[in-house]
Amino acid sequence: MMEIDYTNTPEPEEKSFEKPEPYFSKHKTNLERIKSIDTDFQTLVIIGNGGSITSIRALEYAFHDDHDKRLEIITTMEPDHLHRVEKTLNKEETLVMPISKSGNTTGVIESTLYFLNKGYEIKPLTSETGALKEITTRKGLECIRHPDIGGRFTGLSETALAPAAMLGLDVEQIFESGRQKHKELSPPGPNKASKLAETLYKLEEKGFQEVVTPFYSTRLFGFYPLIVQLMHESVCKKARGQTFYGDLGPEIQHHTNQRIFGGKKNTVPVFFESSYESSKIQVPESLQQIKLRGKTLGELQDLEYGEALKAELEGVKKALEAENRPFITIKTDHSYKDAGQLMALLQYLAVYSAWIRNVNPFNQPDVEKSKEKAFEERF
Repeated sequence: MMEIDYTNTPEPEEKSFEKPEPYFSKHKTNLERIKSIDTDFQTLVIIGNGGSITSIRALEYAFHDDHDKRLEIITTMEPDHLHRVEKTLNKEETLVMPISKSGNTTGVIESTLYFLNKGYEIKPLTSETGALKEITTRKGLECIRHPDIGGRFTGLSETALAPAAMLGLDVEQIFESGRQKHKELSPPGPNKASKLAETLYKLEEKGFQEVVTPFYSTRLFGFYPLIVQLMHESVCKKARGQTFYGDLGPEIQHHTNQRIFGGKKNTVPVFFESSYESSKIQVPESLQQIKLRGKTLGELQDLEYGEALKAELEGVKKALEAENRPFITIKTDHSYKDAGQLMALLQYLAVYSAWIRNVNPFNQPDVEKSKEKAFEERF
């Protein structure tokens, strides 16, 4: 079950939003078609940027142990990287899937040509128009259609679920739980997503312009690039919105805790934690008398590794509470159900955060400017 805990945060207004339900939460994802896609490969190479890859990366991180295939995600046309990856591939066991909603993302086209010219099997996921679709038609390639949804909101659609199904993940559970959460979080509210959005907005008004996201779970860490993209592209317009950044915990404690506690007091942590496998610490008898911070190693005997990780997190929380600092915790179980729910929560968090600030959550006008200039620079 997913829970959100608030500590020392301002009480939100929890207002209603008279807005239409976003298309991403009612798109009719064709699960049967997705599950019927051929999976006769050992390595899946996905080429894409932003919303084309952030959701599938989140799902693959979460359930990496649930399949025996290899996934490589390519986000750059850097020749060194392309060569390095290609050297490790068996062409006969590899499927290359470029993903682009517009079909005109230049870097995706360039990286696709690299593998196409080397004779790899290519199966694009794109719209009905654009250069990538034209390549598909002229080369007689099978194509999966990209839904008419902005990439960052496609986590419960074909864009993420088709490659997830091809890896062998349980896309039905992810989709059904996520779609149920969509229904709970859809406008007018109030609901968990709008409350979280309102709370972060109230904190921004109090000077908390940065949100640091420590992930105390390697399985959840794949959601980090997704939340950054959702919040930055959906909300940060007209000089509004907060900056999101983060890292894995407890690693983040060894650099960013100095920033949180010793730097400007404009940062609010949003902690992500999950359930963990059961595994106990074992200390050889010959090492049990070694001293560690006033204790002995023997006192760690039979302590759960998951409890040790939680202790690291609780130490940070107690230090924040001692200074009366605000923070938020999002807790989930490691399950397909919770992955779908978290996907839906983050999508609606971005939407409500944009509506609160009176900006359009579904465009990204300043991204297109740089794309145009980058294309001109090639010639």
